[in-house]
Amino acid sequence: MLEQTDAIRLIVDTCMRIKPEDDLLVVADDYARPLAIAQAVAACAKERGASVVLAVVPPRKIGGEEPRKTTAAAMRAADVVFGAGERATPIGGHSAVHEELMRKGVRQYATNGLSEDYLRKPFSENDILIMKDLSEKIASLYTQADTVKLSTPHGTDLTFSIKGRQGTAFHPIKGVLVPDYAESPVAPVEDSASGTVVFDGQMDGWGYKLSKPLVLKVVEGKVADISGNPEDVDRLKTIVSTDADAANLGEFAIGTSHTVSPVLSATRYDCAILGTVHIGLGRNTLLGGISRSRIHIDGIMTQPTVELDGRTVVDNGKVLV
Repeated sequence: MLEQTDAIRLIVDTCMRIKPEDDLLVVADDYARPLAIAQAVAACAKERGASVVLAVVPPRKIGGEEPRKTTAAAMRAADVVFGAGERATPIGGHSAVHEELMRKGVRQYATNGLSEDYLRKPFSENDILIMKDLSEKIASLYTQADTVKLSTPHGTDLTFSIKGRQGTAFHPIKGVLVPDYAESPVAPVEDSASGTVVFDGQMDGWGYKLSKPLVLKVVEGKVADISGNPEDVDRLKTIVSTDADAANLGEFAIGTSHTVSPVLSATRYDCAILGTVHIGLGRNTLLGGISRSRIHIDGIMTQPTVELDGRTVVDNGKVLV
């Protein structure tokens, strides 16, 4: 079993803010690494006096997939929920249940694809506060802006509207992923995106770095064509054909974590690398959009340049905020 590292204690005390009166549900898929993390979090929370239930479930296949109905029922009964997954969180990030519980104030946290060694690294509360501050600054800039222009040296050239959309800040205290995951997302206005998206990093949940970039042509806010490695193209085409909204360009986000390694690891935490950008396809109602697809998948771009109403906020991967 994973020992109670500083990171585990930070998750329990600073991120989840566990108190003796809390009912905590801990859910892990049945891979060894997430199960070890879940057991360590559960043990630490029990020491704080919380009532803890640990559940082990089959792995989820893709982001946005709803948790199993028994898991969802247990989540609704909890004060705090923690999930540990190998490829996708078992508590359903970007799912309808996740959104429902956010509105009710249930605190939800997860790890995704982390090794036990990752949680033995040093982390501090000050690091979390730095991420929180930057994420909220960028979210505020989104809220004030009308138009985003995105480009990369790999070929991305995309414009879209965010007029009237509220920026969001995800960081370890607010929830989603812990211990050092942070990003600032916003939902593009549906049908407004036009241009080319080139994913040169990885597709979240696939478990490998792309050997060849995936090139997406976007027309009126939806993916119209995909090119690249044939196997990757077929895989992504299958995903974006899941339902009518799956091809929707649903999310734009800037990574805001200075402690996540800048070297791609083919885990979810790549989406948090400071100065990277990811585009999410599919469901985006969590971010204030109207796409209710059954899926949500993110692709990562490195070295982006981002302009908000003509103001450069990221220049070739360097955050200027």
